Amino acid sequence: MAEARGQQLTGWDAATWRTAAGDPTLRSTVVGVCLLDSTPSWERLHARVERLTCLVPVLRQRPIRGLFGVASPRMATDPDFDLNLHLRRMRLAGDGSWSELLDEARRLSLTDFDRDRPLWEMVLVEGVEGGRSALLLKLHHSIADGQATVLIGLSLVELGVDPNPDEPPAPPPPTAADITQQAVSLADISDNMRRARTALERAGEVVADLARGTVTDPVRTWTSALSTLASVGRFAAVPDGPLSPLMTGRGTTYRFAAFDMPFASLREAAKRRDRSVNDAFMAAVGLGLERYHVRHSTVVDELRFNVPISLRGDAGDRSGQASNAVTIARFTLPVAGLTIDERMDSAHAEVERWRKEPALRWADPLAEVSWLVPVPLLAQAARASDVTTSNVPGPPIPLYVAGARIVGMYPLVATIGAAVNITMVTYDGSAFIGISADERAVPDVHELVADLRSGFATVTGGAVGGEDPLVPPGAADGTPKARAVRGEATPAG
Repeated sequence: MAEARGQQLTGWDAATWRTAAGDPTLRSTVVGVCLLDSTPSWERLHARVERLTCLVPVLRQRPIRGLFGVASPRMATDPDFDLNLHLRRMRLAGDGSWSELLDEARRLSLTDFDRDRPLWEMVLVEGVEGGRSALLLKLHHSIADGQATVLIGLSLVELGVDPNPDEPPAPPPPTAADITQQAVSLADISDNMRRARTALERAGEVVADLARGTVTDPVRTWTSALSTLASVGRFAAVPDGPLSPLMTGRGTTYRFAAFDMPFASLREAAKRRDRSVNDAFMAAVGLGLERYHVRHSTVVDELRFNVPISLRGDAGDRSGQASNAVTIARFTLPVAGLTIDERMDSAHAEVERWRKEPALRWADPLAEVSWLVPVPLLAQAARASDVTTSNVPGPPIPLYVAGARIVGMYPLVATIGAAVNITMVTYDGSAFIGISADERAVPDVHELVADLRSGFATVTGGAVGGEDPLVPPGAADGTPKARAVRGEATPAG
């Protein structure tokens, strides 16, 4: 019975669920668009996804809730799991253009989940121009962060056109059982009491450590304690509002856009300055956003960034699992009138400072405390951010899905309160950059994309792919769009 009652969402996962359910502007979906060079075998794809759901148990788990509604849901295996309710195929009705494909991805992202079934969907989109297709994977952010999404995908893909040789068989499907709301409620009460007991024990240990330290080394003990309290204050502080005087509106809808570029150019730009790829990525984003403000005759000195800080590799993390293993750092970065070196330096300094914040060790407990904070206040904090950036390393080699090669891997993440979300996934020598822009904050998303492409071109000193990856590089208007050629790109304008 304990297995049937599942496990309660806790920490960051629970906070993500609660805010997404409580405010439509905090809709929390992750959509991955895998552009394929052809149409995969439907039968093979169906079998691969069936296997995937056995390898990744959360894909067969549904949220179940108790009678009182005062606890986060539990994730338990769905006794009525039906793969055909989550996996489907469709054909684009128009000309199969990139914009038509993005419209389908947007519609998928803005449509809420059936919260009585597992929190994911997958759609094979046929009829993409040039004989291509696309695989859209949608996940609720409460069950997977960006890295977990990549890990899920790696259990689906193959190494060549033919099935993987000597691939071990998948485990059998997990067993499931019906469970009453009363049983769920009792399990919630038991879990909450256990967590409260653990919290009290932890608090007692902290008090005891303070008492011992006060006797043996009072200066060091209280300096550390006050430093941690100050760090928690910085972590939990609620800003007044966004810093951009331009991107101020917030709504319940957003638009998607994407482009790609050779990953080597971004990596080399960072290496020349002894900085990380993420430093170069954030510098390019900052420069692009500055240029977007200048385009609108607006000067902005600094912007507030949300940056996921990975906790994978820390003691007690959940690496390799389909779950969140991140916390969010929120800080301001200067964007006006800086050199490329200064942009990378400031991004590097802020991220490193946050990695050393004592509050990061308290990320999950602080997320638990968020249950005491009204959702409108949490939404106010989320909407005070100007941009969320995320950099997710992906596989460096070409991969296949049911006989079709993946030629593009575009991450499209809900804005979750910010004006813009810009996420990068690296794959097979390219950096794929997905953009989500709140329609009230950024009514002219194509202009924003042009400025972001310009920012990346300036930082790397190289070429950046166009906004439509299905257009052959250098093709003029009216030229038939046969196929996108990997590794080629056009200068950003």
